[in-house]
Amino acid sequence: MQKFLKFLNGLSGRIIIGMILGVIFGLVLGKDADVFGIFGKMFLNLMNMCIPFLIFGSIVMSVSSLDLKEFRTIGGKTLLLFLITTACAAFLAVIVGAVVPFNTDEAQAAAALAAGTQGSAMGVSDIILNFFPSNIFKSFGTPIVLQVIVFGCFFGISINLLKDTVPGVSTLLEVTLAFRAIIMKIITMVMYIAPIGIFGILASTIGTKGLDTLISLGQVLLYITIINILFLVLYFLYISLRYRLSLSMLIKKCSRVLIMAVTTTSTAMCLPVAMEDAKYLGVKEKLSNFILPLGNSLNTNGGPITNVIIIIAAMALQGKTGEMTMTWYILLGVYATIAAFGNPGVIGGALVSLAVVCDLAGVPIEVAVIFFGVDYFLGITRVPCNIMGSVFCCIMMSNKFKEFDRETFEKSLDELAKPKETATA
Repeated sequence: MQKFLKFLNGLSGRIIIGMILGVIFGLVLGKDADVFGIFGKMFLNLMNMCIPFLIFGSIVMSVSSLDLKEFRTIGGKTLLLFLITTACAAFLAVIVGAVVPFNTDEAQAAAALAAGTQGSAMGVSDIILNFFPSNIFKSFGTPIVLQVIVFGCFFGISINLLKDTVPGVSTLLEVTLAFRAIIMKIITMVMYIAPIGIFGILASTIGTKGLDTLISLGQVLLYITIINILFLVLYFLYISLRYRLSLSMLIKKCSRVLIMAVTTTSTAMCLPVAMEDAKYLGVKEKLSNFILPLGNSLNTNGGPITNVIIIIAAMALQGKTGEMTMTWYILLGVYATIAAFGNPGVIGGALVSLAVVCDLAGVPIEVAVIFFGVDYFLGITRVPCNIMGSVFCCIMMSNKFKEFDRETFEKSLDELAKPKETATA
């Protein structure tokens, strides 16, 4: 009982309470619960205010401290690992989508179309160009996270090359790292209102969307949810067995970031928590500070699962199931993998990659976007796949470069917290 009460007093416990209250208020008050949405928007705005600077500072901290040869090796292997895990997620969805039939109700889907959001498709060239900022201030203001990462890499590499030869560069690095520490402190303060913000998000979403939309698009939601959970379970088992890590300890140490992912449905919002928790998992900061921000845009494992199933459902809705050959399914997996790179990693950002897959697969975005009426609920299992994919990549890369601290991993959270308490005292 004491452990349970301690959990409820912590951030994770308070977030769960906020989530439960949000669902209750949304169901009871209906559309009137939309008034609570302002709390959710306040929380999201404050977090979005910090995320680009946190990503930039973390990338600079990591890249400036790495030997450039080491940076090339780690960077190349990390990107390859992202590609492999994203492709695994995409083709898992392709296999399930090819085997399990879809029974779409055209009338119900058409009714949901009115609540849909129009999206604009991007070609492959647009995806590539979107990596490179023409105006970095605009990238920080939007935020275009991928461009912030690219600028942070160039900035960190330049500091690495010049810090020992050009006066003032080391000072600039110290200022940048101090600025990052300030941003982390701001995020810590903002997290105090996270339970209220999540309450507002859920109350408003449940109240305005209602259960009708969930029922009408329930089959797609169910399929995506099951595949996301299956992928996450298989990933947990793989990490536990491959690196001989206690599964219960792994789940326990990932519980905080999982709760944050489920409640906020935003990969970017989970980043500060994931960076903090990576230390408890035995990952060195020089790796987590590089891999996690990079994975925010380039390792969204849940994104291709969502897109593959939505495209297959959209084809079924149009009566084009006969066109879905083996070649078509394989190309769909490839398209979904490509589109996953450059996902914004923010709430609603999945629509960008969906537009890309629609364009490549020849599916009208107006048809596919029907299923985004339940995007918040899709994100409940999609975002945990995204953020945990990056966390697990940290563990894999740490073991690859013999940087994994097994002793830290095996210590309980209470043991790891003791030094901090002593230092504070």
